[in-house]
This record gives sequence, C-alpha cells and structure tokens, in this order.
Amino acid sequence: MSSFHPKLPQPTPWLKKSVIAAITLFIILLCNLQNIKNLVHHQYYVYEQDAYMHLVIASDLLKTGDWYQHFNPRLNAPWGTDTHSWTRAITALLASGALLLSLFMPLTTALYVWSFWLPLIFYALAAWTMLWVLKALKPSTSQQLFVLLAFLFNPFINTFFIPLRVDYDFLLIFLSIVYWGVLLRFIQTGGRNFAIITAVVASLATWTSISFLLPLFIGIGFLFWLVLVKQKIAPQPVAILLLGICIGFAVVIRLEHRQFITVAYDIISIVHLIFFLFLTLSFTLYVKFFNDKKMTSKLLFILVNTVIFFGAMNVIFPGFYRGPYNQVDPYLLQHFFPTLSEFYSPFSIDPSLTLAIISYFLIGGGYCYYLYLSRPLSIEILFFLWATIVTTLLTIYMYRWVGFAIPVSIILASLVMNEVKDKSRGMQFIWVAIMSLLPFLISLTIKDYFIDPQQLCLQQFHSMLKDKFLENPRFTNDKTIFIHSNYGPLLLYSTQYSIVATNDHHNPQGLKDTIRFFKANEKEARQIIQRRKIDLILLCPLEHPTQFNPKTSPWLKRISLPPTYSQWQLYQPISSSN
Repeated sequence: MSSFHPKLPQPTPWLKKSVIAAITLFIILLCNLQNIKNLVHHQYYVYEQDAYMHLVIASDLLKTGDWYQHFNPRLNAPWGTDTHSWTRAITALLASGALLLSLFMPLTTALYVWSFWLPLIFYALAAWTMLWVLKALKPSTSQQLFVLLAFLFNPFINTFFIPLRVDYDFLLIFLSIVYWGVLLRFIQTGGRNFAIITAVVASLATWTSISFLLPLFIGIGFLFWLVLVKQKIAPQPVAILLLGICIGFAVVIRLEHRQFITVAYDIISIVHLIFFLFLTLSFTLYVKFFNDKKMTSKLLFILVNTVIFFGAMNVIFPGFYRGPYNQVDPYLLQHFFPTLSEFYSPFSIDPSLTLAIISYFLIGGGYCYYLYLSRPLSIEILFFLWATIVTTLLTIYMYRWVGFAIPVSIILASLVMNEVKDKSRGMQFIWVAIMSLLPFLISLTIKDYFIDPQQLCLQQFHSMLKDKFLENPRFTNDKTIFIHSNYGPLLLYSTQYSIVATNDHHNPQGLKDTIRFFKANEKEARQIIQRRKIDLILLCPLEHPTQFNPKTSPWLKRISLPPTYSQWQLYQPISSSN
C-alpha cells in the first residue's frame, strides 16, 4: 500500500557529517567558553596534579632534547629524582605540538596553549570515534544522535577532557574507543588486517597507561571464547593479533627505556612482553594439540598451563602476581593511597554517583535481556554486553575504571533507540533528550567532591601564582619551597623553585617526608626541614593542618602575606636565613 506522505529527502553523507561536526564543536566550545576567556587573560588553571607534571616533563624534554633524560633536579629537593614513572606517550604528544606552535609564539607559551586545546581536540575525536564504532551496528539516526549527545553531556567523561588536563586519561579514553571499534570489526570479519590494526592500537594504548591491560584482557577473553568455544573465528588471526601485540610491546619498550631489559610494573616493560609471549605460546599449543580433545584434557591443560604460566612469571619477576603496585613502598600503601578517591568504590562516595555511573548499564543490560527472551543475541551485542558488564563491575569496585565503562555502556544503552526508530520525529527527539541527559540529571544530586576549605586554598594559591608573589625580589635567595604534594606539580611548573614531592608513588622518598611532616611533632618536623634544606614553607592549614603549631615554633619566622591569601601561611626556617 503506497503512502500518502511524501518521503523527505535524505541528507547526503557529507551534509550529515558536517552537521555532526558542527554539533560536537558547538557543545564543546559552549561548555568551555569561560575557560577560553580565562585562557585569553592568562588566568586559567586546572586542578589536576598529574597534568602539570606532564607539562614539566615535556618542558624539560624541549629544553634538553634528550628523549631518555628523566632526571629532574628540582624534585625531591635537594637531591633530585627520576620521573620515568610518567610514560613518554603523552610527553611526545605535548612536545611535538608545542614545537609546531613555537613557529608562531614563544616555546613556553606554545606548550601552554597546545596543552589547553589538546583535551578538547581529543574530546571531539573521541565523540566522532564513538559514532564510528556504532556504525558497525547499522544504527538508526536517533541511535547515532543519542550516542553523540550522551557522550558529550556525560558528567564523568567531561572531567577527563577539561582544558589543560593533559594527564593520560584524555588520550587513553580515545584510544580505548578506537580499540573497541577495531576489535569489533575484527570479530565481524576475522580478517588479518584488523588483527594487525588492533595490535597497533592496543600497543599505543598500553604505552599510554598500563591500566589499558584491563580492556585488552576483556577483548582477548571474548576472542578466546569465540575461537575455542563457539568456533566463530579461525585461530590463526587471533594468533597474529597476539604476536602483533608482542611486536608492538617490543617497539614501545625500545621507545620508553634506554635499556631494553628494564623491569618495571607500572610502565610497559620486558615484564609485560614476556607475559604476552607466554600467552601467545599457550594459545598456540592449545589450538595445535588440545582443540579437538575431550573436555577433561582441555581443562587439565588449562589448569597445568596456568600454574606453570604464573609460577614461571613469579620466579622471573618476584611479586609479579601483585601487579602494577608490586614495588610500591608499604608506607605509601598505608598512608597515601587510602586518601585517593579514585581507589574507592563509588558506593562509599555517594549512592547518586553510583546510580549515575551504572544507569546506562542498567538500561542496556535490561534491554539485552528483553531481546534475549525473544531471540538469541548477536555476537556484536554479546561483545558490548560482556565489555560493559566487566568494566561496570570493576568501576563499582573502584572508581578509577569509570573512563573505560562509560563509552561501552553508552553503546549498549543506544540499542534501546531501536524501539523508537519508527516513532514520530518529535517522540524520537524526546527519547534522545531524556536518555542522553539521564546521568547528568542524576549527577545533580551528587555532593560536591571539593570541600569548601580545599576550594578556598586552591583559589588563593592560583591568585598567588597569577600575582607572581613568590617571584618577589625578597625571595631571590630562596630556592626550595616545602608545600603539600597536591600543589607540588603546579608550583614546579609555574616557578623556578625546587620542591620536595608530588603525588607520585614511584618517588617515595619525598612523598613520605611530606606525609610525615603533617603528622609529625615539632621536633620531627624540624628535622625533615633541616635535612631537606628548605628555604620557605608554604602551608594552608584550612585544608592540610599540621600536628604542631608553626605559629609558636621558635625555629620558624612567619612572613606576612596579603589579605588575598588569608588562608595561607608562609614561613622561613630561621637556621636557613642566617
């Protein structure tokens, strides 16, 4: 039966892509309009310690030109320390962009400006990559619009793409989305080309952060299920993928370490290369000799191989089973990590936070169950369901995995839009608006992460830096400042002072002394200051009070500060001024 309503002309692919690009850029720029204004007036800061540490390392690389030089003499004062715990993937990205911009402005300004825009650029790229991943599922227009808006308006994703927040998260989330996309196409085609591309992306992402091993194992686990249980994919392409990852790791190790045989757990190293060589060998042996055997033989091989596998790794690398924190100082495990919210379950932070995180998982998982009641789920849906379940459960256990969980849960929840694709345009738009804003609306009930004292101390510290107060000629002879490790990287980046510590557990010496200072009595605190040869002590007791009272300490001379820094206290050890 013919329709009485003429069909509307379909937009051309070029026009559709242009509209998507315009929507993406408009939303990103509008949400960061105030930040851009602050950038123009040189008044923009970001509360992210690791970002400033990456800026310091990139700045050092631009000055020295030595790719393998990791020593920073201004950190862990007065001795200096190695900063190699910060992987060089972000350093390469920051330094290369700054060099290009330096053709038009001073190098230091170029690094700052490039670092401001870089997260926003990758925010747009990540949003468009989400649509590319979705394309493999043959989505409807409303489904694509939902994925785009849900990603751009997600309150958790937003935090990783703040201007100047050049920690590894902005790049890692983008690469993880690319990884899901190429892995999905590898699953659909079983082609060797996608196996190689997946290996390259996985190597780059693992170089960016060793935490990418989580989605890497999720994907490999699903592939093993398809090959060994369902027999949907030939084993040869999967073996090529594993071998490609080994080759990629070998290349990255050469880029990351001056010595190839370097043992490290929190940075990609020979440890991870040997692990994947063992994994590739085990997979090959299973496919070659046990794939057609009885279940008893298969289970026995898996059990024996697992024991030998991890036993050998633990013999070669003692403490291997403890993972990335194998070499962490016990004092920091007790006194430092418990203070970091990213290692907490969102349930222990705020129930509304948990609900906002898992809302898309509940919707997508519920819809998958609804589909399962009427027909078997496709491999593609099972893939995203598997990835969403694992990443969401891990996020519920520890908040730090939220950047991996949200993108796949958005893809899974987008399947619901298939139920409204035949509805009117107005109804589809209402569904898209409600669904895409759901986590944001829930997040409005979440208590503020920043307590008032923290905000006040931070605001006044930024004012101090903008006013260049610490560059006053009266401090010309002062070279080293003691300050809480939260503020260390920003001070290291913004001034020429040496500091004691940043929040880096790979350099425990300075971090332990900083923590001990705030817990110490007056005698112990003085010993720390004298041993560290500190010239100035900058404290904000409202946020980080000391056990002793520095105002009454005879060995400290208090320096008056302007009223705009009323919550801060500046002291000079009397012994260092004589």
